[in-house]
Amino acid sequence: MQTLNVWVEASPEPIGRLTAADNGAVQFTYERAWAYAAASFPLSLSLPLREEPFGDAISRAFFSNLLQENDQLERVIAREGLDRGDMVGLLAHVGADCSGSVSVLREDHPPIKRPGSLSQDYDALSEEDFADLVLRLAQGRSLPAEMRDPSPVAGFRRKISLAALPGDCFGLPKAGSGAPTTHILKIPDPDHRHEARHEAFATALAQQAGFNVGDCIAGEVEGQDVLLITRFDRLVVEDQVYRVHQEDFAQALGLPAELKYERRGRVGRRFDAAAIARVLNATDRPALAREQFLRMTLFNLLIGNNDNHAKNHGLLHVPAQAPVLAPFYDLVPVKIVAGFRQDLAFRIGNAQLPHEITGSDLESFCVAIGIPSAGANRILCPAATELIHAMEGLSSNFPREMRPLDNLIGEMAGLLNSELGLGLALRERDAHIVRGGGWNLS
Repeated sequence: MQTLNVWVEASPEPIGRLTAADNGAVQFTYERAWAYAAASFPLSLSLPLREEPFGDAISRAFFSNLLQENDQLERVIAREGLDRGDMVGLLAHVGADCSGSVSVLREDHPPIKRPGSLSQDYDALSEEDFADLVLRLAQGRSLPAEMRDPSPVAGFRRKISLAALPGDCFGLPKAGSGAPTTHILKIPDPDHRHEARHEAFATALAQQAGFNVGDCIAGEVEGQDVLLITRFDRLVVEDQVYRVHQEDFAQALGLPAELKYERRGRVGRRFDAAAIARVLNATDRPALAREQFLRMTLFNLLIGNNDNHAKNHGLLHVPAQAPVLAPFYDLVPVKIVAGFRQDLAFRIGNAQLPHEITGSDLESFCVAIGIPSAGANRILCPAATELIHAMEGLSSNFPREMRPLDNLIGEMAGLLNSELGLGLALRERDAHIVRGGGWNLS
């Protein structure tokens, strides 16, 4: 049997134990002191505070979602001769670097994650070091030992975590400090260089339309497109930086990453409207959370973000209260680029494709996520009207290179206008046609 201690940044002692039996079965158990402390919080909606252990399926779903899908994990698998399914064995090697406030460490390992002091716990990067870092990520080259990513983030390579420091520069936590980072630097895939600018543009658009989003900025360094993302699971108070515990909807629902799309699961074990309702019902203000999720679903339809799967929605956990919806993130208008799937991450009513959606589907979706049927139209039509009005005004000033997105917004606004009987006068646009390539579509 192998046992690892589970920590969060705020805990003076381990909050639980993750074990793997000789037959490979995994189990997680909270420490009794954490399970009953007034200031405690659960690791996940799927792992509520209790003394009794959690079995293999639920434990595996949460902790497997902590593994980073990047070069570091691949090197560990190759070096140690581990099976990809040996989750506890993998976490024994990479669990110190889990995203968020959680770390999973060997029993003899001291706690590793601590709050950081911006003035003391970070080494600033010079402009030359920063440029070299970008080029190494873009070219798939190894980072210097002193630049090892202190907080690898879930997803594939071409990302690194950094801290924004006083003096308008970035830095890395000093070795052994355990200090948090504040930003993620992402280099888009060479075949999809437009993604950085698309995501930044869509995120700014959502913010202007009144949504709470995770800030991001697109730019260019040494001829490389980059995206700088502000981490929403951090709290900066003057000189101090703290981690805020977060989980994605897959973890909250006890689903492995492989089931992040509705089409991959089965009834009762998939990311669908009923599952979304369970998460929203557990938030601190369920009625508000349902309305926010509905509005964001409409926004994603308008911009063609069909990739809003379970790992692209999150919750923030704070002590002594129910979780809150995380700011919306990973807003990418994938439908304006050739080669991306056209089907939805989760069904809207019975519709699997955006153009199939009817007014009845939208009303059914409202009810399915927990909005009472009597109030569905009362909330749905005003929300759609307000959002379309906002998008009509904003999209009229889009730059030329974002004209495909303007055309898509017009097409989807027309569908919502017709199906919901909103009676809005919409600006005429060209037909939405994907010609391939991305940012320079014309």
